[in-house]
Amino acid sequence: MKSQWKLGFLIVFLVLGFIFCSQHLPPKCGKWRWDVKTITDQQGIGLLSKTPTKSSIDELVVIRPPKMLYSDNQSDGREPRMSSETQVVEIIAYVTKVKRESDDNDLHLILKSPNSENTMVGEIPDPACSTFDRFPVLRNHFTKTRLDGYKVWDYWKNAKRPIKVKVTGVLFWDAIHSQNKPKGASQYCREIHPILSIEIQ
Repeated sequence: MKSQWKLGFLIVFLVLGFIFCSQHLPPKCGKWRWDVKTITDQQGIGLLSKTPTKSSIDELVVIRPPKMLYSDNQSDGREPRMSSETQVVEIIAYVTKVKRESDDNDLHLILKSPNSENTMVGEIPDPACSTFDRFPVLRNHFTKTRLDGYKVWDYWKNAKRPIKVKVTGVLFWDAIHSQNKPKGASQYCREIHPILSIEIQ
């Protein structure tokens, strides 16, 4: 009986300790091409004020990257911004899924073309990430964008159907993964990362 009481006490202690630690952990940040993903690289921050070009998922997903990148390649993870990643675009799409990434806390959206089955990924960084400590303008911007992203998420969950949105963001080449291609990823792993604004239409 005494041993059972000790075991119960230990379990409660461990659970409370886990809850306390999880609430006090620093916000997660990514690693792989993280400065490019968050436009905190030298070229990136100027993209915040760049006039977007109207485009479409169907136009974007058929373009091949100048260099194929691989998620398990460390040098690819340090690849600087490519010239094709200095483009800011505006597209109309349907959001078919939203989730929060476990590794970097990005808000991950699967975007589908209104005119075909083509899809691509869009991501909104977590403004709480310490990367933005040196970029208060970006932190403020992504705080608003993130709130708009959560509105889309709530609307999508309640509607239980794809939600039409207007997305503005920076084009980005993600990596080919050694495992199966992530659901919703485009043919050549092109993404809108980061999403700069998102509006329900």
